[in-house]
Amino acid sequence: MESPFLLELRRHLQDETPGTEVLRTAFIPLDHLLADIATDLQIVYDGPGVGLGTQPNLHRLRVAQHHWTGSEQAWGLAVCSYAGPGEPRSEWRIARASRERLPVILRALPEFFHGYAELALREHPERGSCKRLQEIAHLLGR
Repeated sequence: MESPFLLELRRHLQDETPGTEVLRTAFIPLDHLLADIATDLQIVYDGPGVGLGTQPNLHRLRVAQHHWTGSEQAWGLAVCSYAGPGEPRSEWRIARASRERLPVILRALPEFFHGYAELALREHPERGSCKRLQEIAHLLGR
């Protein structure tokens, strides 16, 4: 049986976009799941753009070892800024993005999971995390 939050995200991808709190609530366990997968795989993946307005690629979904406030470092998914030279800057965990950006993130999930699963299969085909990424990509429709 599939996780309820993934089924809810799939339903919202197929129907109308839900309210802010519904998305935040679904994104919290998704963030935890992706942190576990990213920690297992430890591969950087630059995903689709989730920018607003005329700059869709200024912010993108990115799996990496993110550096948060203080000394906190953790593998996982974040919305990252691609402005300026150097490494993209980790801005927000997905559940903490602005209310305008939340539906953009939702619509980017099928492409995100498809690309992340393909990269993971090339890098670590023997890992169970790869299979899980493929299952989620299939569930979300890509």
